[in-house]
Amino acid sequence: MIELSSCESHAHGLYNEKITSFPRISESIAYDEFFREFLEKNKPCVFSGSFTKDWRARADWVSPIFTPDVDYLQENFGEAEVPVADCDQKHYDSQEKKTYKLKDYIDYWKGLRETPSGTKQCLYLKDWHFVRAYPDYGAYTTLQYFASDWLNEFWEVREDIQDDYQFVYMGPKGSWTPFHADVFRSYSWSANVCGRKRWVFYPPGEDQYLRDPFGTPIYDVDSAELSDSSKYPKAPSAMGRLEVIQEQGETIFVPSGWHHQVWNLEDTISINHNWLNGTNIHTAWDFLVESLDQVEYAIRDCSEMDDWVGQCQLLLRATHGMDYHEFYTFLRTVARRRINYLAGKGAVLSFGYWEIGKNHAVYDLKKLEWCLEKLLDDERLETIKSFNNMEDHPSQLLDEVVSTLS
Repeated sequence: MIELSSCESHAHGLYNEKITSFPRISESIAYDEFFREFLEKNKPCVFSGSFTKDWRARADWVSPIFTPDVDYLQENFGEAEVPVADCDQKHYDSQEKKTYKLKDYIDYWKGLRETPSGTKQCLYLKDWHFVRAYPDYGAYTTLQYFASDWLNEFWEVREDIQDDYQFVYMGPKGSWTPFHADVFRSYSWSANVCGRKRWVFYPPGEDQYLRDPFGTPIYDVDSAELSDSSKYPKAPSAMGRLEVIQEQGETIFVPSGWHHQVWNLEDTISINHNWLNGTNIHTAWDFLVESLDQVEYAIRDCSEMDDWVGQCQLLLRATHGMDYHEFYTFLRTVARRRINYLAGKGAVLSFGYWEIGKNHAVYDLKKLEWCLEKLLDDERLETIKSFNNMEDHPSQLLDEVVSTLS
């Protein structure tokens, strides 16, 4: 069981503490300590390889010389369809992706090992929903520090659509991910099954200096373009850059709103999750509102069209990943499970194998109360048709949360 010693919550803030080197955690610490020192403070860190040493993936997917065991992967998962990014082809602010059979991607990877560097495409297998494809394999166990995971809890119990934010990445030396902040401004964690990575981080807010005059962030923070004052006039003002080398077995915790870029220094396999919980739900809400503001501004000339509000919500979902109604559905699912838990109507598994305790459930409900109040205070809620006359309105859920906490 994971538990908190108290339910006191700190003031909302993305990043209040300046750090000049990457904190490292080499020995087990109390969940409460990690919660207070890293989650609530939104501070990055890296866990040593001892935390993942018993993972099945670190035994099965790694060769005797500590490289990816591509033969094992091809033999056992070769028919899986996987998303593969071309690191040499920019597609908007990301990389162009195609779907491959894993066996074909492995053939490419094997061929790359035998071909002189620079003579073939650099392809990176990203965002493979491995757990969804092989739910009984048991490749790894989420560390308890990341177990309060509302996002994957939501998708685990949802019945209408299958999805999750649990991914496997595999790529050769030189494959990389462009400069970005994570979806929904979520947290993420990334564990190297084998191989090594180089990470560059900028604290929240510093990305404003790394954008062009149109507001588009730099694609590659190591690009010579960043020195072009006509394209990136504010770049010299960017402060707080942090770099860290992630070794085999180590796990990086990426806080909300920290922009980052990642390179594979060797052939590498990693396991990655995106996640939200009570300590960063305010960040997710603020980003949702900001994204809707941007959508409304972009199509302001069409504000007289029929159901302009509905069109804005459609565009919000397309660009952000959630609209207001799905965000509320997410809050409702998490809240009801904690209300039921505190009422003695069954245990709540926050995510994976870790059961949350009473104090944790109360803490979560207090954060959900705040977020529901913010949703109800947004005047646009009344204009969204999907909220009109709904039986389970946010105001009703807020009453249930307040009643449970009283």
